Amino acid sequence: MNQKKQKLLQKINQYICPVLLASAVFYAVTDVFSKDYSIICTIVFAVSAWLLFGFFDILKNIKRIGGLIYTIIFFVLMAFSSVLLRIGASRLGNFKSFLKWFFGDLEESNQPLFFIALVIGGGFFLISILYYFTQIRYRSLGVMLCTLFPFVIYTKRYVIMPEMTVTIIVVLYLAVIVHNRHIDPSRQETHTFLKIDRSYVIVIAIFVSVTGTVTMMIPKSTYSSLLETYSSVLSYDDTIGGKGTGNSDTTSEKSSSRYGDRNYTGQILFTFDSGGEENTYYLRKQPYDRFNGDVWEKDMNNINRYYYTDRYPEYEIKDLVKDFYKIYVRDNLTLPDIKRNHAFVEGENFSATYLPCPLGTSGGDITSGYYRKHLDGRVERTNNTDQNLHDAFSFYEQDRNLYEYAGQIGLNTDEYSTFLENNYYSENVQRIYSDFAIAQQLYSDTDNISSRIARLADEITQTYHSDIEKAYALERYFEENGYVYDESYVPEDTSIDYFIFEGKTGICTNYATAMTLMARSVGLTARYTEGFVAFEKDENGNFVIRDSYAHAFVEVYIPAVGWMTFDPTVSGYMTVPEQTHNYLDDIIQFLSHFTVIIVVAVCIIVFVLRERFAEIFFRIAQLFRTPQNRVLKLYAHIIKLVNFSTGKNYSSYTVSMLEEYLLSSRHTAPKKLFALFEKTAFGGYSPNIAEYREAYKQYKKCYRSIRKLPQK
Repeated sequence: MNQKKQKLLQKINQYICPVLLASAVFYAVTDVFSKDYSIICTIVFAVSAWLLFGFFDILKNIKRIGGLIYTIIFFVLMAFSSVLLRIGASRLGNFKSFLKWFFGDLEESNQPLFFIALVIGGGFFLISILYYFTQIRYRSLGVMLCTLFPFVIYTKRYVIMPEMTVTIIVVLYLAVIVHNRHIDPSRQETHTFLKIDRSYVIVIAIFVSVTGTVTMMIPKSTYSSLLETYSSVLSYDDTIGGKGTGNSDTTSEKSSSRYGDRNYTGQILFTFDSGGEENTYYLRKQPYDRFNGDVWEKDMNNINRYYYTDRYPEYEIKDLVKDFYKIYVRDNLTLPDIKRNHAFVEGENFSATYLPCPLGTSGGDITSGYYRKHLDGRVERTNNTDQNLHDAFSFYEQDRNLYEYAGQIGLNTDEYSTFLENNYYSENVQRIYSDFAIAQQLYSDTDNISSRIARLADEITQTYHSDIEKAYALERYFEENGYVYDESYVPEDTSIDYFIFEGKTGICTNYATAMTLMARSVGLTARYTEGFVAFEKDENGNFVIRDSYAHAFVEVYIPAVGWMTFDPTVSGYMTVPEQTHNYLDDIIQFLSHFTVIIVVAVCIIVFVLRERFAEIFFRIAQLFRTPQNRVLKLYAHIIKLVNFSTGKNYSSYTVSMLEEYLLSSRHTAPKKLFALFEKTAFGGYSPNIAEYREAYKQYKKCYRSIRKLPQK
């Protein structure tokens, strides 16, 4: 009875910390997916973990059969979980729905099949690896990797883990480290440590390199987690004016910071073949809706509204101009020839979730087949698994003829609205009015516009009548009134009022923000937009887009034409960096594709040759010692080599015993060194450098035999 009790206490001692840690990790994961069921699921999990630990002990004792049984159970549970995932995903359309649910998409928050699959498959996997790393092969690193699961999930879902949960996981991890290390069965029974020989290292290295290489070759998921989607919310390290490396491949909820270091490298992101004759193009990433006093924000209620060919077709600029021309009959008014150009964008290692394109891009003519065009004009690339940007599309050219035509119309917002209301009987007018009304609804917010800004905007535009004349006046104001473009300037006051009235120095985000607010204050429908400016061309005539060409500009809804682009940023920002081809960068870029293999190969070389490296360092250190110390250190070094090669300790051997041992087992011995050592260590003799060199020369001849294992 006492023996059974002792055995039970021993098992409790072994299981308690790992089971508690597994339960804490499990609770942290399930709590973020389903708070209502996390506690009850964790209780069931803790009991299951305890039972499985005991069951795994039984399997461990029956050797190969036990491994086979475990493998069968593992694949059955994983297959069952996969079936649940497939059923849940099929109900929602495709497997991407599981990724949406896993990464925290609110539309997929209540999916019981996904949750059950995660609990069964993920729970069994968690128990298995914690059992292995605490009961079979104690590995603190393996245990630590298990504790990182919830932290990664919370980060990806853009959720903050409760402090209590973090504390419990960390405390239990430390408990496992301290407790299970002392009761590790392999340490108690053999009192040895894991032998890491060359074959062990080479096998592990090959596994790591192959796994890492395969992982790098697997395409990325087409769905971005909330962390990637809203990364700019966390740090403002965005496309324009950010302090980091930029966020030029995704759209974001907030615009870029208006001040900060632009740490651009000048690297080419992609090329743009416009097919047109303009020297400058403004490629849109996304517009923003409201100004919060510091940066612009996207209205999340409108972020996922798309054009649909059948139910909600896009009302393109050419149709709007033609429909209005039919009803607005005026002398000397000529319908402009709106050119439709076929453009192409291409970029290596640039898999943007949007299509960088000019205003007026026709959604129905994007040839990649994987896109959605938003009501605000953004073109989202829904299939960006290819690391290269590769899309063709059509767009309507906003050339000088179109701007002149808008000037000939000469209407302001009030006149345009009245005219459309009086002619609302026409179906074409109804479409025009609907397009105009949506633009006004989304982009007429005047919050956070100070009275000073409003008065200045009114002074600038009071002598002008039409909306396009007012937009031109606001655009020219900054160039004509001493404003300066300076990327490094950091003002004492970062408010937009200070930029307009006192500082008058900044980057494109300041100019675009200022003009948008001023335009809205005088009744124009305007929006702040971020993207790229294209002005540099390569030898083939294609526009080259670098990371430093990220830009902010303004779009104003002009009566009878629709959205048109204006750029209030003063001159000085369209500069092409000096091109110096660095072949070293090409080599580094080539080698970066094989980083894992290179690192592993270097590690293997260092490990295999570690003895020789150590010998080199020892011989270099000898050069800085006195002859007497050299003799003493060299003898101690021989003892160390013999100990290492045999795994035993020969420090207690006398000089004659060590010499006899080496002669019998290695058939060689540095006799001159041994004789010189005895005279130096026990006779008070001070050797000269010549005597040491003679002894050292003999040691070098014996070195290979001394460091090898003894012959049988």
